[in-house]
Amino acid sequence: MWWTIGLTLAAGIGSAALGQGREVLLGVGAPVVATAGSWVRITRVWARAPATLLAALIRAFAVKGLFFVAWVWVALAVFEARPAPFVVSFTVSFVTLHLTEAWCLRRLMAAGTGSGCS
Repeated sequence: MWWTIGLTLAAGIGSAALGQGREVLLGVGAPVVATAGSWVRITRVWARAPATLLAALIRAFAVKGLFFVAWVWVALAVFEARPAPFVVSFTVSFVTLHLTEAWCLRRLMAAGTGSGCS
C-alpha cells in the first residue's frame, strides 16, 4: 500500500516539476491523504475488532466523499487550478489508489491477521 502511495505522490511531484504546475499536485494530494488515512484506520480497526470493520468502512466512505467534494471546490475555486490537469491527475490517482486499497483489503481479510499490504 505504502509503495503505491509513494509512487503516486512521486508522479505528481515529477509532473509538477515538468511544467504541469500545482494542478497535478492538488489532484494527487487528496487521494494520497485519503488513502493513507483510511488504510491506517482499516488496519487498526481490523487488529482491534474485525467485526466492526464494515461500519468503519461505511463511515470512512462518507467522510471521504465530503472531503473530496470540499477538496475539488477548494482546488478549482480558491486555488483557481486549471481544470484539465487537475481532473486528470485526481481521477487517475483516485482510481489507482482505491483499487490498491481494495486489493490490500481483500488480502488483509483473506490472511486473517497481519497488515494485508505493506
